Amino acid sequence: MDDTYDVVVIGAGVNGLTCGAYLARAGLSVAVVERRNECGAFALTEDLFGAGNPTDTHAAVCFLPMSPVWGDLELDHYGFDLLLGKSAAATVWPDGKNYVYYYDLDLQRRELERLSPKDARTTVAMREKLLPDAAELLWLFFRPPSPEGEELFFDLGRYVGISPAEMHQMNGLELLESIFDEEHVRLLWLAAADIGLFGDVAMPGEGAVAVMLSSLLATGTPRGGMHTLVHALVRCLRAHGGKLLLNAPVAHVDLAPAGEGAMDAGHTVVLSEDCPYPAREIRAKKAVVFNVSPPVVKSILDGDEVKRRDPLLHQKMEGWSSEGHCAFISHFLLQGLPQWGSRGWNPDVDISPFVLRPYDSWSHAQESQERYHRGATMEVLGDIAEIYNQSGQDRSRISASGCCTLSVEIEYPVALEEHGGFGAWDDKALIDQVHEAHADMMERLAPGFRKQVLDSLYFTPLDNWRRNASATFGHEIGGDNSGPQWYTGRVPPRSAIPGIYFSQGIWPASLTHLGNGYVAAGVVAEDLGVRDQEWWRSAPMERFLERYVEHVRGS
Repeated sequence: MDDTYDVVVIGAGVNGLTCGAYLARAGLSVAVVERRNECGAFALTEDLFGAGNPTDTHAAVCFLPMSPVWGDLELDHYGFDLLLGKSAAATVWPDGKNYVYYYDLDLQRRELERLSPKDARTTVAMREKLLPDAAELLWLFFRPPSPEGEELFFDLGRYVGISPAEMHQMNGLELLESIFDEEHVRLLWLAAADIGLFGDVAMPGEGAVAVMLSSLLATGTPRGGMHTLVHALVRCLRAHGGKLLLNAPVAHVDLAPAGEGAMDAGHTVVLSEDCPYPAREIRAKKAVVFNVSPPVVKSILDGDEVKRRDPLLHQKMEGWSSEGHCAFISHFLLQGLPQWGSRGWNPDVDISPFVLRPYDSWSHAQESQERYHRGATMEVLGDIAEIYNQSGQDRSRISASGCCTLSVEIEYPVALEEHGGFGAWDDKALIDQVHEAHADMMERLAPGFRKQVLDSLYFTPLDNWRRNASATFGHEIGGDNSGPQWYTGRVPPRSAIPGIYFSQGIWPASLTHLGNGYVAAGVVAEDLGVRDQEWWRSAPMERFLERYVEHVRGS
């Protein structure tokens, strides 16, 4: 085993692997070290019920269609097969209506007109104004935050006649009230924004921005499961000479002396005493990239040294919040696909792998948001959810006996103060109640659901933390992405300490669009003079548009 590399990436999640693969392809010697015996802790695919059904245990929505990574790293060549449909997602209501988020503008208009002709005209007018700028806006997800980027965010209101000053003051619900009249239309927009990728919809400013950004989402379904994305990234890393060290927990990182750039002295990554490698010290000649959350970084670096050399980084690590996006996931083994109560409205809901359960009404949305933000976990059970029905699109996930799995993910306030604190996520009576609420919600949306259920299990936020030590409190995107940690408030990808970088806890949030791995790789490559690569040229959505025109429109 070599003990010296140009770059050492700590953490083999999908974004750590992405960063490592880019830098290896750019010609640097790269090692990615991972404490577990497997990569991609939040992108696992397992046969949870032993029934022959691949189930994505956490990350189940693949946002890679938005990303330049798909094209740059040529992931199709490494065994990645992303299935694309006509839409990004769907919503379902218990009143028998649904909405399918089609990519085709004519189909969008048709479905919106069924809900509200007036709101359909408003949406079409907005899309016509926004589309010429879509490419520029998408780059905001794949570049470090900047004052110019924030200005563009708050200028998004111009597509619907809202000034930047008004955008700064509005939350997402207020923005939707000002634009649309019909409740279902407001709710379908709110549901897409409320998955929390771009901020908290209830917060002034960022909430309005989150609503507008949600119109740019694109998704796909990895054939066979999300872990195939992990496999493709590992193959890509290795094909370009990168090394992957599993079962290699990092005890601490010894920083090069102050005054010497990392390129001169190097940082030392010290592995745990019980790891199997004979060389416990790995030297990073040029850069160390942390693909672990800021609270974990805090345990690895000398806090006093960080405080002295990068006070802002130390302040962020000390006060880092990871309590606002923590998921409880219920997995169900079903006999057959779910029978949505709204399939008569639009049967395309059956083939949507990503289904959103929006609030029942606008007043329900307002009440639930208030309860959520005062931490009333047990009062918001099943109010809004992300439902993963990948077998609807990927028929390889249906077993020979006709079984499939369906997963319900809901982010809850995790403090559980009224139940004794965070540890109450181990209280079986309490968490069984949450799981049952998810089943009840599904019964309302897909009558007969309970009769289809052959088995079920769940992962609480505490379970998720146990499965991924970097996910503090089970937080799935590297720390809160709202309030003081929104956009420029997240950890900068480039620290003030030469040679120390981050691909976790930065903007954008850690997701399967691989944006934070891309951003980190870019700043490291710029600093090391290897960014100018002929292959490093893909634009957001570029590969998706090629595939969409070829396969979806062609069929």
